[in-house]
Amino acid sequence: MQTSSWKRAIAGGAAAVLASAAAVIVSQLPSLAEETPPSLVEDYSYPGAAQVLAERGVKLIKGDGHITLVDCGSNPNNPAADLILVQSNDFTLPGGVNFCFKATGASGLLTMEIPKVYFVRGDDTRTVAAKVEVKDDPTVVEVEEVIPKEWQPVGVGQARGEATVLELRYPFTS
Repeated sequence: MQTSSWKRAIAGGAAAVLASAAAVIVSQLPSLAEETPPSLVEDYSYPGAAQVLAERGVKLIKGDGHITLVDCGSNPNNPAADLILVQSNDFTLPGGVNFCFKATGASGLLTMEIPKVYFVRGDDTRTVAAKVEVKDDPTVVEVEEVIPKEWQPVGVGQARGEATVLELRYPFTS
């Protein structure tokens, strides 16, 4: 009987030690809220949009990643033909008045706000749609067709009020 009592005492002590160890381990585990991984759902927000707003003065909102803001190169007034060019006459923009975009893939979309735009030039292969809000008619948002390598006047470029480019996309659909 003594052996049995001794085994029970050891078992009881071991159980107490294990229970204490388990309590310590559990207390150091992150809570369930901390364990939840971030959402894998893409919201299509433009990466670095806050930095672009601070440095260039334009708001890039969201897109599919196939139209991206790029440097216009050594001659921003005449960038490479494979870039879409949006020209503004807002000389207060900290990044200048020319904005170049690189388009890749069979389709693309980028929503943005670039103020006082007067011209959009297409790249060398794509017909692009430029969604534009003209300030003299704020209830109408127009979609302008920008043919490859051609300049499309918008807003004051069409002898109308100031225009804000709201979206670039391809392929063109009216």
